[in-house]
Amino acid sequence: MKTIHELKIWPEYFEQVRNGRMKFQLRRNNRDFKVGDELLLKEWIPGPSVDKQRGYTGRENLVRVDYIMEAEDIAFGSPFGSPVQAGFVIMSVSLV
Repeated sequence: MKTIHELKIWPEYFEQVRNGRMKFQLRRNNRDFKVGDELLLKEWIPGPSVDKQRGYTGRENLVRVDYIMEAEDIAFGSPFGSPVQAGFVIMSVSLV
């Protein structure tokens, strides 16, 4: 059974997802993401700036999780361990 996760995404990354250039998400896996889940990426302005107020803009992208790579899987045999912090995942995503 798929789950829809609502997540914040900053404007510069929102545009890259919308344009089909950014086909991955690096996220803390505090939601038990699964292949087949959908991410409702809601554009979020993280802090006050000269011309924009902090908060949601109302723009959204819906993507499907196609593949998940755990931090533990990313060590590539390195004696230093994974370059990704434990508890994080890299998810391959596609626009719905």
